[in-house]
Amino acid sequence: MAILTIFGLYGCNEMALEPLAKNDEKPGKLTNIEVQNENGGATITYTLPDDPSLLYVVAEFSSDKKETVRQVKSSVFKKSLHLDGFMSTDERIVQLYTVNRSEVRSDPVNVTIQPLISPIELAFGTLKTGQDFGGVNIQFDNEEGIEFVLYVLTKDEEDAWQIYDRLYTTEKQPNYTSRGLEAEKQEFAFYFQDKWQNISDTLFQTIMPLYEEELDKSLWKHHLLDNDNYTQLYPDRPLSNLWSNSNANWMMAPYDGIALPVWVTIDLGQKALLGRMRMNAINASTSNYQWFYSTGTPEVFEIWASNNPSLDGDWSSWTLLDRFESVKPSGLPVGQNAPEDIAAGLAGEDYNFSTYDQAYRYIRFKVIKTWGARNEIMLQELTFWGTPEDID
Repeated sequence: MAILTIFGLYGCNEMALEPLAKNDEKPGKLTNIEVQNENGGATITYTLPDDPSLLYVVAEFSSDKKETVRQVKSSVFKKSLHLDGFMSTDERIVQLYTVNRSEVRSDPVNVTIQPLISPIELAFGTLKTGQDFGGVNIQFDNEEGIEFVLYVLTKDEEDAWQIYDRLYTTEKQPNYTSRGLEAEKQEFAFYFQDKWQNISDTLFQTIMPLYEEELDKSLWKHHLLDNDNYTQLYPDRPLSNLWSNSNANWMMAPYDGIALPVWVTIDLGQKALLGRMRMNAINASTSNYQWFYSTGTPEVFEIWASNNPSLDGDWSSWTLLDRFESVKPSGLPVGQNAPEDIAAGLAGEDYNFSTYDQAYRYIRFKVIKTWGARNEIMLQELTFWGTPEDID
């Protein structure tokens, strides 16, 4: 009971939090201050006073809207402060203080900064939009990898703007398609917001998305040509497993003399204007989804197309549609999969074709490089979307 009583007594007392050290003397001011103005901000370098009691440096300045005072701190182990998040390029005063371990500030030193055009405005200036299959394609430059939200707005039945889609990104050159839209002329609006709640201007566009549908896999056939690299590893896993809409997979058998690139040919059973595709790696969950970004899963591959391929497989009758590269979200070495890698592998990797000016019936899937530096292909599913033109 005595112990409980002691705890109870301590619980009734309020303890004021105070600095560990007591020093009422003002610390010295910063010297040799230099300002480097940057896009949306500035970096300030300086020399610290020779004072062992210093704890940090603080900068205070008004926000763009001049409603609040922002504060940025920097440890005494650094000799600089980075200020960011400005939309305005107006000059502004920044007050710099040194602060000691007793939280006593020095006298202020005022410096002037003038941020350059902000990253959000630079991104908006490069914003390009256009029609895509089932939606609108959006591209812009984000050289500094700033965290942006891009908003896509459409009009509702009452002609009022509504948010249709959001893209959260730090990519330096995003290439994104907002899908699920009808193939009819529509009004769109696009704008950016950054993590400092800055909002860009708005781009208004009238765009007609292209009609798309998933190509009917029941029409597909293996179209074996003389120079194709096709030998299935297991008799019960034919190439047609790649369009089975199931967990069945196809593995190409290694054989003497095989070397990348290797390729197979598929008859789509109809001509189609191809807009995009998806590649699914084998999703067997043994050993942390070991097929994702590993073994014979394609890392770099090409899609070729033809309407009249020669039986000998000569490449002169084929047109290169695009070259794609699989990107592992985590960047971890082969054999190590983070949760984001597994999520991306389970979803499948999507690729947009950069040009779509002609419809084709025959497709060649040509693997240039595999994740595990293997000379054979291991895959689960291929899917194509586009606009069919005819069915035989």
